[in-house]
Amino acid sequence: MKKIALFFCAAVTAAALTACGGSAQETTAAQTEAAAETTEAEAETEAETEAEEETKAETEAETEAEETEVAEDNPFNGQTVKVGCSATFVPFESIEMAADGSKTYIGMNIDIITDIVEKNGGTVEFVDMPFKSLIAAIQAGQIDFCSGGMAPTDERRESLDFSEIFFYPRNAIVYRAEDDYPDLDSLQGKTIAYVFGTNYQQVAEGVEGAETVGIQGSPACIEEVKSKRADACIIDGAGATEFLKQNDGLAMSLLDRTDDCFAIGFPKESPYYETFNNTLKEMMENGELDAIIASHLNEQFILD
Repeated sequence: MKKIALFFCAAVTAAALTACGGSAQETTAAQTEAAAETTEAEAETEAETEAEEETKAETEAETEAEETEVAEDNPFNGQTVKVGCSATFVPFESIEMAADGSKTYIGMNIDIITDIVEKNGGTVEFVDMPFKSLIAAIQAGQIDFCSGGMAPTDERRESLDFSEIFFYPRNAIVYRAEDDYPDLDSLQGKTIAYVFGTNYQQVAEGVEGAETVGIQGSPACIEEVKSKRADACIIDGAGATEFLKQNDGLAMSLLDRTDDCFAIGFPKESPYYETFNNTLKEMMENGELDAIIASHLNEQFILD
């Protein structure tokens, strides 16, 4: 009996040792598998980090390459140029006020000028002033050149150099919705408001028997019509479209395209003129200018 008991104990002990050995093997296998998974995850993370670093390096290289493309003798390179504009000319140039009181210049002309200057390594400081003051400000050296949607007339060419013509606007008659003025002839004998110092003055004064009133800025012209101090006003067609969105009870008639046009005015012998004009012509050829115009207006206004 004693031998049987000893044999039974030995068997139980062997079985216990065998079971413990199996558990240890399973634990070791699980640990090995977990370690392998951790190593694989670390490898993937390292690969992702390397890829991100490579992308960052490529981006920095591209940025550096773009920066080095601007020649050191480029007149805009590293310079801040002052550009005069008349910031009541929606949607070409206007001011957007933020809640904190800061202001941002926005509009088609603003985007075109900013794009050209930045392509040549410079920055822009826009200076808001009445349209009629732009030429005088250039001649006095207060600004480097001007936007303002200025047409390069023969008279203006006597004192300024102008860039390539980049836009042909269409004028519009804006009036109260209860009236109907489909064309300029329908305004005969009426009171017409216009923006003082612009080509709209010539259009208004060319209407037979009309009484014309010069106003500072397109928004003021709209108010003249709304308040019934004027029967209608003549302003830019694109601007008129924007004003009608914001003012109920108004209507407009879009006039045919004329010889009126936009160009950028520079002082005589400006160091910026040639570089600016060359970049503008490039943008006209590669479609960049059309894209800017279409983003603010529509394809009807794109040059043929």
